[in-house]
Amino acid sequence: MYKKSLLAMALTSAAFSNVAMAAPTADIYGFVDIGLEHFNNEGITNGSDVYPGADTPNGNSDEQEFALTNNVQSRIGVKGEEAIEGGWKGTYKMEFRANVLESGGEALRIRLGWLGLEKGDHSFKIGTQWSPYMAYSAWNTARGEAQGLASYFYITDTLPGSIGYGFRNSSAISYTYGNGGWGQSSPYSATIALHIGDDDRKVTSGSEEVLANNAGITAVSLGGAATFGMVTVNTAYVKSLASESDAAKEADVELEEPSIYSLGAKIQATPELELGFAYRAADRDLEADSMKTSTSAQAQYQINEAWNIHVGYGVGDDEIKTNRQLESNVYAQLWYQASESRSVRFEFEEADYGNEGKSTISVVSMRQSF
Repeated sequence: MYKKSLLAMALTSAAFSNVAMAAPTADIYGFVDIGLEHFNNEGITNGSDVYPGADTPNGNSDEQEFALTNNVQSRIGVKGEEAIEGGWKGTYKMEFRANVLESGGEALRIRLGWLGLEKGDHSFKIGTQWSPYMAYSAWNTARGEAQGLASYFYITDTLPGSIGYGFRNSSAISYTYGNGGWGQSSPYSATIALHIGDDDRKVTSGSEEVLANNAGITAVSLGGAATFGMVTVNTAYVKSLASESDAAKEADVELEEPSIYSLGAKIQATPELELGFAYRAADRDLEADSMKTSTSAQAQYQINEAWNIHVGYGVGDDEIKTNRQLESNVYAQLWYQASESRSVRFEFEEADYGNEGKSTISVVSMRQSF
C-alpha cells in the first residue's frame, strides 16, 4: 500500500508539473505617477492640441494656479505568453488606467486589451492596441511622457472614432512583420490593421442619435520602416472607410472619408544622441481646401545614467485659413532616474496658434514603478 501511495503521489506531482509548465506566464506590472501641473489657455477659441493631465481632482484650467494630476495615467497590467504547437506562441495583455487621485468615479478603465499569436517575425493581435500611426510616426518626434504632441494631434484629430488622435485603437485586428515601428527596424518592419466598427459619427433619426456609418471595416492603417545603419526611415497611412446607414441616407448625409499620412526618420547619431523628424498631412476629403500639414523635429540626449533630456519643435498649416494655424509647437522633457524603479521628470509644452490664442503647460511629476 505504501509503495502504491508513493507511486500515486509521484504520478499526481508529474501531472501537476506538466500543467504548470503548460500554463501561460503572467507578468504583473504598472506604476503610480502623480504630478503637479500648471495649464493655461490664452485666448483659445477653437480648441487646443495640448493635453491637460488626467484625473485631476477639480479639473485643470485657467481658473487654477496649478493642480495635482495623473499626467501619464497611473496603471496596472498583466501580460504573458504560452508556447503553442508548430513554433507559435500565444500572447496577451490587459492594461488598466488607474485613477489614484479621485475617490469617486471609475477606479479602473481599459487602456489595452488584446490577444495575439507570434512566430518568428510574424505577429497577429486582436483587440484594443496601439495605433500603427503612433508606432511609425509619433515615435519619431514625441519622446515626452505626455507632452510634445500638439503638432501630432493637429493632424490626427481629423479622423473619427478611436483612430482619431492616432493613439490607442479600440477595436482592431493587426498583422506585423518584424518588431514594429517603435525602435530601429529589424531591418525591415511593416504593420497593417483593420479597424472594426470604429466610427462614432452620429445622425439624428427621429428622437435619437444613431450611427451614421454602418460599415464593418471603418478604417485601415498601414505602417512601414527600414533601418540603414544609424538611420531608420518610416511611413504611415490611415484611411477612414464609410458606408452610410439607412438613417444617414434618409437624412441625406454623405460621410467624408478622411485620411492621414506621415513620412519620417530617426537617426542614432551617437549612442547618447538621437534625432527625429516627421512630416504629417491630413486630407479631410472636402471638395476644396482639404489639406492640413505639420512638420516636427526632436533631439534626445542621454546625459549620463541618471539624466536624459528631450527637446522638440513643430509647426502646422491649414489650407482653410480661417481655421487654427499652428505657428509653433515647442516642447521639452528632463528626466531623472533616481533609482531602478523611481523617477522624476519635468515636462513643458507650448502651442501657439497666432490670432487663435496659445496653450502652455508645465508639469513636475514622480513615478514609482513595480
